[in-house]
Amino acid sequence: MKILVIGGTRFFGIHMVNELLAKGHNVTIATRGNRSDVFGNRVNRIIIERTNEQSMKTLSSSHYDVVIDKIAYCSNDIKYEMETVNCDKYIHMSSTAVYEPKHMNTVESDFDGVSKELVWCDRTDFSYGEIKRQAECALGTAGK
Repeated sequence: MKILVIGGTRFFGIHMVNELLAKGHNVTIATRGNRSDVFGNRVNRIIIERTNEQSMKTLSSSHYDVVIDKIAYCSNDIKYEMETVNCDKYIHMSSTAVYEPKHMNTVESDFDGVSKELVWCDRTDFSYGEIKRQAECALGTAGK
């Protein structure tokens, strides 16, 4: 499969990309290019600035079977991506910060991003938890 990973050069993203490569996938990573990675010539690379709408348009040049987005923080991040990315499946890796209040045995349905009012926002407009909730809301409206 042809897979685009947005992020992937830090923390568990390194392990995820290595696993995708080990399974024989054709992997492209999209990052700011500020950090070296351990992947050598095993991945393709695209330099993007996630918060810049024009920069995100570079993602439209190829079709991907799957896009795995590890760094979408806010609704505008999702908007810029949905307007440009060409893929069959999109996976957004979020945060438990969307759940309020947090509790034992939290399940995905404890937060409803479709019913919550969407506010187009940037990363500095609200608290971390709220901007992550707004990213989820943007995903809820993407199919409408």
